[in-house]
Amino acid sequence: MNSTSLIENFDTIIRGGTVFDGTGSEAVLCDIGISDDRIVALGELSQSHSHQEIDASGLRVSPGFIDIHTHSDISVTYDPDQASAIGMGVTTQVTGNCSLSLGFVNQSAAFDFERRWLAPHKAKIDWESFDGFLKQIENRGVATNFIPLAGNGSLRKRVIGMEDRAATSTEMNEMCTLLDEAMQAGVWGLTSGLEYTPSSYATVAELAELCQVVAKHGGFYATHLRNEGDTLVEAAQEAIDVVEIAGLPLQLSHHKAEGQHNWGKIKTTLAMVDDARHRGLDVQLDQYPYTAFMTSLAVQILPPWARSGTAEETTERLVDKQKRQAIRDEIIESHPEWADISAFSPWVGIQIGVCRGRHEIQGRNIAELAHEAGVSPIDFVLDLLVETNGYVSAVNFAIGEQDIAEIMQHPWTSIGSDGVGTHPGGIASEDKIHPRTYGTFPRVLGRYVRELGVISEAQAIHKMTGLPAARMGLKDRGRIAVGCFADITIYNPDTVGDLATFDDPHQYAIGISTVLVNGKVALDSAGPNTARAGRVLRHR
Repeated sequence: MNSTSLIENFDTIIRGGTVFDGTGSEAVLCDIGISDDRIVALGELSQSHSHQEIDASGLRVSPGFIDIHTHSDISVTYDPDQASAIGMGVTTQVTGNCSLSLGFVNQSAAFDFERRWLAPHKAKIDWESFDGFLKQIENRGVATNFIPLAGNGSLRKRVIGMEDRAATSTEMNEMCTLLDEAMQAGVWGLTSGLEYTPSSYATVAELAELCQVVAKHGGFYATHLRNEGDTLVEAAQEAIDVVEIAGLPLQLSHHKAEGQHNWGKIKTTLAMVDDARHRGLDVQLDQYPYTAFMTSLAVQILPPWARSGTAEETTERLVDKQKRQAIRDEIIESHPEWADISAFSPWVGIQIGVCRGRHEIQGRNIAELAHEAGVSPIDFVLDLLVETNGYVSAVNFAIGEQDIAEIMQHPWTSIGSDGVGTHPGGIASEDKIHPRTYGTFPRVLGRYVRELGVISEAQAIHKMTGLPAARMGLKDRGRIAVGCFADITIYNPDTVGDLATFDDPHQYAIGISTVLVNGKVALDSAGPNTARAGRVLRHR
């Protein structure tokens, strides 16, 4: 790592820190000289001068964390300061995951979900292309570097709407054209969310054809699998089949096994990753370090056929007595444990997340709420979905700690929050979001490195920096080396950790003292600032 430099005057010198370079190597004591937005010197710089001095004595200095899996393209339209991301040391966010990407959104009725999300923040959809969306972000400014991905679900909405059917050849050509235009505008790859409509209607053939467009531009495919529980193994095989046909890298998003009876299946899926890599496929994965996931309540509970089409069509089925009974019967058939209404009911482990029409029930578990309402948990859920037109999420404590550890220990696992950048205060703080939005990266360092020893500190930093950078093909980020951009996070290894909880999620992490984005301070002892030194990183 050490290098010498003839430069004696820098814009910034970080002095006395113990530096991880992001490659997985152990840390070394080293000064860092920064000019403009780049690292220009490493080594012993005691004789050099700078306009700004940062004392990192006793602290760790790392490349800025790269969050490989976020949905912050939603919030950057109304919250460009992205304080929750900066607050946990993140300097680059990869957006547009799980098939949802705002760059494809337009004024059609199919994008009602996106409008409902943005409406409370008075954010408008006033772009017509991916390039137009990215230019808006560039013009407004953004706190972190911003990497866009193209969502298969949003692409399908744009061309087909919410219909549950295969694309025609004409529609397929139109989707390929729009995707090609997005790739030319600087998008880095395609994502799918095969548990969500309408991405769930995509076949292997459709996904492979779209991925072939991405492959021509040197991009990759990231997928929220069709199922992360009972048919996890089959869903992972489907993803591998897609990239084997299309010939491009694969990223398995937020990898996990949902439901206690499925814990341990990740041994099989991790072996599948190893086998695919042995056969020459570039397969990697990412995870967040929590025992609970959070997504749409409808997706968690309803059979796929019951939530096909629009939210209004789903609501109509739930209101229809015969269809509601059929839905109820299928839920019990698929999950007999959900008929349990005892004190040990699995509904105790499912709590309401974001429910803007009923803030008073956010954070409370369904077993308790159903008991108070005098109905079964299933009926409570179905009634709530009707009342909210499906616009409600839930937290489900269904991930095993041992699975988290084994996935984290896999050499090709990056860390990603699956969060939506936000900040404490204002309308957003009324939402009971998942604490991963504020705590993911400090939690890895505090709980899984310092407390549990699941992985080493050097390994953790690599999974947060160098590994995701290599996946993206970022040659000058994710590492501390001369010539790299000065995206840097400084933290105290003895105190770094997460404070955000499921009951109180809007809390900054502790132990992170300084964050630099492109050479500018984005966080110091006063907390995140409004420098907006990030950049839209377009794939070329």
